[in-house]
Amino acid sequence: MVALAVVAVLAILVVIRQPVGTSPVLGTPDASAMSSLGDPSGGAAAGSAGPPTASRTQRPSPSSDSGASSPSPTASSGPVPNGSVPIAALLADLRVAPERRDGYQRSLFEYWIDADGDGCNTRAEVLIAEAASAPTVGEGCAITGGAWVSAYDGLRISASGDLDIDHVVPLAEAWDSGAYAWTASRRRDFANDLGVPYALIAVSASSNRSKGDKDPADWLPPLASDDCPYIGAWIAVKVRWDLSVDERELNALGRLVSGCPSASEIVPIVGPGGAVVPPPPAPSPLPGTTGGSTACDPAYPTVCIAPAPPDLDCGDIPFRRFVVLAPDPHRFDGDNDGVGCES
Repeated sequence: MVALAVVAVLAILVVIRQPVGTSPVLGTPDASAMSSLGDPSGGAAAGSAGPPTASRTQRPSPSSDSGASSPSPTASSGPVPNGSVPIAALLADLRVAPERRDGYQRSLFEYWIDADGDGCNTRAEVLIAEAASAPTVGEGCAITGGAWVSAYDGLRISASGDLDIDHVVPLAEAWDSGAYAWTASRRRDFANDLGVPYALIAVSASSNRSKGDKDPADWLPPLASDDCPYIGAWIAVKVRWDLSVDERELNALGRLVSGCPSASEIVPIVGPGGAVVPPPPAPSPLPGTTGGSTACDPAYPTVCIAPAPPDLDCGDIPFRRFVVLAPDPHRFDGDNDGVGCES
């Protein structure tokens, strides 16, 4: 019996797109146009649908060759282990670093591949898994029929060639954020990441091309109801692949996370290299803030600061640059950017 890979899971609190259809039995490689961010596959079909609820089931990710500088994420088809971390806490753990675009070429990321050798490449796997109405998969993995809901704009699309497969974190953004230092095999694995349901998504060509390689500081889905799932997926992919964020991106994410009303849903995060990353321990309350109270105010999820009264200023606490959620009872976030005590 082949041993299942160890799954390392965190869970961030954000709305998850739920499955809306079943996948047919996989055949052999997709005959439809291969597309993704920046690779045209035809315009999106006309028509609209309600708020999107499309999702992908967990699938095996490509394995790295022995020359990889660091192991790639792996996933199991078994149950997701327990363990959860608020999305705000996950955001606070992102590395902050300047972007580096020098040397980027899309061809440095090999896509679409048939990682599991079943005859269907990554594009086809996403189309099959995300179909709202299951298509027919024929010889050569030719996909006919079916229907899809584009989560970014709510369009219902009935021709697979009218869909783009979006890298939620674009390849150029990944390069800027650390992939420039990766081996070719690790870049290939990132470009074909089927190990989690949020890294790749089938969307209308028009929404994908309006996004380009922008990060959430400059682009959000046209359908406002997808903002929180999109932000959660963006942060999840960055954590999964240990990609950095720049200051502007971090500030935008902080604002957006604080405005998400979806704090009761969970999305599984698979840690890099299959190494189990347990949730961080609950922080101890800041001594002396409320006469020994053990309560931590939920408005500050990445640190433990006791609720008011008394009212505290940044000078009263040792923490800097932590996530702040509404209503910010201590008023640590003077510029309302979602980050407290920035100086």
